Amino acid sequence: MRDFFIKGIELIGIAYSDTQINKLLAFYEELSIWNKKTGFLKAEEEILVIKHFFDSLVAVPLLSQMNFKTIADIGTGAGFPGIPLSIFFPDKQFTLVERSGKKTAFLNNCKLLFSLDNILIEESDLENVKNSFDVVTFRAFRNFVEYYKALAAIVNPKGSLFAYKGKKREIETEMHEAGIKLFKTEKVAVPFLEEERHIVITEKENINLP
Repeated sequence: MRDFFIKGIELIGIAYSDTQINKLLAFYEELSIWNKKTGFLKAEEEILVIKHFFDSLVAVPLLSQMNFKTIADIGTGAGFPGIPLSIFFPDKQFTLVERSGKKTAFLNNCKLLFSLDNILIEESDLENVKNSFDVVTFRAFRNFVEYYKALAAIVNPKGSLFAYKGKKREIETEMHEAGIKLFKTEKVAVPFLEEERHIVITEKENINLP
């Protein structure tokens, strides 16, 4: 599996160290053990790596171009995209927000096992998050049109929403329904995945809040 991780990361175009690869592998192995017991994710082996690890890591080149110190991953589930991203941004502070106690137990276990010192785990619903962040990211989160104001409310004034999304046509429909006119859509290529994937970046100042 190490070679498969390395091949995918090289296709994305990310510089990496042995330490980073080792942490990704350790996280993958721990997740695979828990997944058999809990069914957190409906994927395993290479499909798990493609649909969750690589899908998370395609954002690294884009985030590298942004100026931020703090980032929240809302509805992180089993730690995606937060944990893979935190491994490649060790100088940034990550807060992983998840309402499931079973999943936060898993995340805290991984934090301790793999010395993920730049992450905090918060067992909470989005609506109860009190802090604000430079970047708020989410992947496979609840309906955007319904929740974008709550998401934007925890973004710092000069910060951004950073959304993992699928088809461009559906993105444009969502943003139109939310009344957001100014946003950036970046097409990303997830290694070994044929599905259409995009990252949508919206600055807070372009979101109308009450």
